[in-house]
Amino acid sequence: MNVQSYTILHYGADYLPYALRSVYDYVDQLHVIYTPTPSHGTMTDAAPPDSREELLQAAFAHNPDKKIKWYDVDWIRDEGPQRDTAVQICKQNGADLVLVVDCDEVWPAATLQKALDYAWVHRSARNWLINFTHFWRSFDWVCRDNAWPVRIIDLRHDDGTGYIPKELGDIYHFGYAVRDEILKYKWLIHGHKAEMRPDWWAKWNAWPPVDDCHPTNGEGWWKPERFDKAQLPVILLEHKFYNVERIE
Repeated sequence: MNVQSYTILHYGADYLPYALRSVYDYVDQLHVIYTPTPSHGTMTDAAPPDSREELLQAAFAHNPDKKIKWYDVDWIRDEGPQRDTAVQICKQNGADLVLVVDCDEVWPAATLQKALDYAWVHRSARNWLINFTHFWRSFDWVCRDNAWPVRIIDLRHDDGTGYIPKELGDIYHFGYAVRDEILKYKWLIHGHKAEMRPDWWAKWNAWPPVDDCHPTNGEGWWKPERFDKAQLPVILLEHKFYNVERIE
């Protein structure tokens, strides 16, 4: 079983080293594909919060076995074609399974191993979906929902969808445990910018956290609850936000 990961990168230096480190020992190659422009259909004149040089340094922070490959891709400016290209890069390098690793997502080691084994043994679908735990403004609060993004692609199949069982674990998503600067840029270029709830920034700024704080979905989505951060992968103990009460 040859497992390779890809990471489409535009900004995200705060979590990128941890995202890559969390999968490093379980993949044969890690492909980091950098794009200097937004790719979700919404443009801005604002500069991204992280430079290419900062991202490059973050990407190679842990690479003892020289598994990481960097690509500059500035001719594809749509997310779908970018991800298709990333899958093809993995395939051309001999991958059987492709692991999708966004720059703000950290895999618990036990979950990753079980998820890869499950997809490999069941061999019944191309796209495997897994549930997330979303951290909210700190490592002490999380939100949960029923969204299941594709995070494992089995190249032995041309189609089909499968679900990694919830009891095997989930992915830790830190896209909302970020500095205000990052969050503001995220929503300047977000593909769902037009759907943002008009009262959402008040929910973002509220502390302690308030319910129904999903930026586009109301009616019970994202009710922050306490989280025991001792459960986090040990690599996150050294993160600069680990002991921050509210990330600003």
